[in-house]
Amino acid sequence: MPYRSRLNSIPTLKSVPASVLAARYNRIRLALLRLENPLRIELPGLRSLDFILEDEVWVIVDRELNDVPIVAWTGFEARSSLHTPLRCTLAYYHAHADLIIDKAFSTLDRILAQRLAGRG
Repeated sequence: MPYRSRLNSIPTLKSVPASVLAARYNRIRLALLRLENPLRIELPGLRSLDFILEDEVWVIVDRELNDVPIVAWTGFEARSSLHTPLRCTLAYYHAHADLIIDKAFSTLDRILAQRLAGRG
């Protein structure tokens, strides 16, 4: 079952317009095509947090709390080009989610680069 259907039943604290860097979006799309879809990545150094990546939703979850969402990226708009940021909606489910987003993405970027290069 896609994680997106689970998000529909959980109230958000807030939702804001956001964008994702083109290089990051492209790497995640490539990982979903080449590795696995959906893709679950444990985030070392971030307690019990995992990234769940699917075609239509990316979500950081706490695996020790039955995968309760922390923050999610949804509503990706159609691409206008491969090198421009992609607009989406950022949904917060935890009051301090903004404190882990940068570290979570840098960890995810490193892990996906390794896996796509066949080193992880």
